[in-house]
Amino acid sequence: MLSDIPVLVILTNSGDATADYLSDRLRREEIAFTRLDTDLLSDSLEVEYSDLRATLRIAGRRFAPEDISNVWFRRPREIVSSAGNDGAERSHTRAEWAEALEGFLCQVPIEKWMNHPGHNVMASHKIEQLTRASRAGLRIPDTIVTQSSEAFHAFWEKCCGRVVVKPLASGFLERATPEQDTNIYTSQVALEDISLINLLKHCPTLCQQLVDKEADVRVIVVDGDIHSVSLVARESNGTQRLDVRRDNMRDVFYTSVNPPSSVQTALLALIESYKLRFAAIDFGINNAGEWFFFEINPNGQWAWLDLAGASDIATSFIIAFR
Repeated sequence: MLSDIPVLVILTNSGDATADYLSDRLRREEIAFTRLDTDLLSDSLEVEYSDLRATLRIAGRRFAPEDISNVWFRRPREIVSSAGNDGAERSHTRAEWAEALEGFLCQVPIEKWMNHPGHNVMASHKIEQLTRASRAGLRIPDTIVTQSSEAFHAFWEKCCGRVVVKPLASGFLERATPEQDTNIYTSQVALEDISLINLLKHCPTLCQQLVDKEADVRVIVVDGDIHSVSLVARESNGTQRLDVRRDNMRDVFYTSVNPPSSVQTALLALIESYKLRFAAIDFGINNAGEWFFFEINPNGQWAWLDLAGASDIATSFIIAFR
């Protein structure tokens, strides 16, 4: 061991507001950590390897893998380096940086990661999530993924025309300029949309039976601690908004809620099956009080819930990292 005090490593980027929020709490709690912003680190980091030992030198301090108490894998971006005479050389330099850093980090035991990136990948596929969640005992909306107009029409009839579509991978389109960026929200398929149904052949599309929600719920789990917050945003007719993220969530009302014990048990089993220490999970509660699982994000956002006064998720991180 090179460092006197085991250190938490926060692996993220310089624009990560969630990491900013928790970093402030960590300082107040006097928990030793170092933050690696991958878009800035090439000027402040050295990776060394000799005598079969890898070390990191960060701001003058050297660390061996055994000096790392936890790795909080937040939102690292591609390493930025200006070295090189052209794009090919700069790309090569970035790849070498990434390989060297990963060569060090992969020697930190998996159980010290929150979460290990390999576990995040396994937990990030909606189709597989729905299957696993159902097997764990969680209720899911009736769902199909299809490119077939015939299969969609059959599903439409089965659901009495109450069908929503949502993206499988990403709900964000980044374009040439920020003002042209597009958010893709969960949307109900209207009768007039049926005329466009032949477009399905171009791309697999996720369709679900509409859940008549009384509230959305964001559940955050940190090392088994469960934080659950309902998010209510009413339309003019009094119904819960189909996608609560619309309108930048300006009119959302937050309330701490307790999931039913059966939901908690099934949810913890689901998270354990992925070997996750952290997860953000989205549910909807219908007017009968039933909880419907929508998706799990192994690296989802949560700080805004604390800042809204609806939770104290940061304390669970403090306990996990102490």
